[in-house]
Amino acid sequence: MRILLVSGGGIPIPPPRWGGVENLIWQQATALRAAGHEVDICNVPARGIKKVPLAISTKPWTYDIVHLHLDNSSKYWIPLTKIFKFNLLISTHYGYAAFPEHWNSVYPRIFQNLKKAPNLLLISPEIEKTFRRLGATARMFVLPNGINCASLKWKPKGTKDAICLARVEKRKKQTLLASKLDKTDVVCDFAGPIDPEIDFVVNERNTHYIGEWSRDQIQENLTDYRCLVLISDGEGHAAVLSEAMAAGVSLVVSPQASHNLDLSLPWIYAIDPEKDDIPAAIQKAIDENERYRKEIRAYCEADFDWKVIMPRYIEILEQIVAK
Repeated sequence: MRILLVSGGGIPIPPPRWGGVENLIWQQATALRAAGHEVDICNVPARGIKKVPLAISTKPWTYDIVHLHLDNSSKYWIPLTKIFKFNLLISTHYGYAAFPEHWNSVYPRIFQNLKKAPNLLLISPEIEKTFRRLGATARMFVLPNGINCASLKWKPKGTKDAICLARVEKRKKQTLLASKLDKTDVVCDFAGPIDPEIDFVVNERNTHYIGEWSRDQIQENLTDYRCLVLISDGEGHAAVLSEAMAAGVSLVVSPQASHNLDLSLPWIYAIDPEKDDIPAAIQKAIDENERYRKEIRAYCEADFDWKVIMPRYIEILEQIVAK
């Protein structure tokens, strides 16, 4: 197949540092090409109505399918399918997609456009359930994000305790996590760019801010840790969870960040950040990690590696093309 992947142009593809969606698109393109498909990426910035001539300039009708990873451009791309008769698949990567109580002022309008989409690819069953409950009747497919497990170094034993590896922002709740750990002996590093609206403080005793990590640092150094913590109040499918598992790291997550995970596994701890004992859960994950590291990597390979996800993705594309 000839496939066009579309992003927003704000971050290069592949991303040199942060950019979860951009990294996903790059891995998607790489895996598709390895499977013998012809793939182009459109990653050009445009605002408002200027997105229409940009979309037309890609000549979408010359592709078997276009996969739009930019949900706020759906209002421009969907009408073009009727004019130029091409296959369109749209993904939403909004962290609060499954949590309408947290939607910002813009997303309800985006959702109204997504309801008109010919095909939606959603990254968790929870998002599909929410969309259907709110009246969406579009053709929906559900598929977790893939990961190249081999790109993450794996060591049989971690030497550091816990890390929260994510953009420091309100949704990710790093401020709450740091405060919960403040008067404990649980050691946790925080890595990621800091939202300028967040006043983020660590005590430099047992909580430390270690700056932003490059993609190479993530792939090389994440396996040094025994526990990754993500207590967001909304996630679709956080790529960092798959990266941590590929590196053999145990997880402490909020229920809202646990989509697509098997919560019966002994090294995944789903906790209520407001009610449960976060330090105790992290310490337990740290203490027990070594015995599970092989299982953690194997689980990630079996459920989320591109070797598993890509055939399912290609099958979805083929279903749309063959309709």
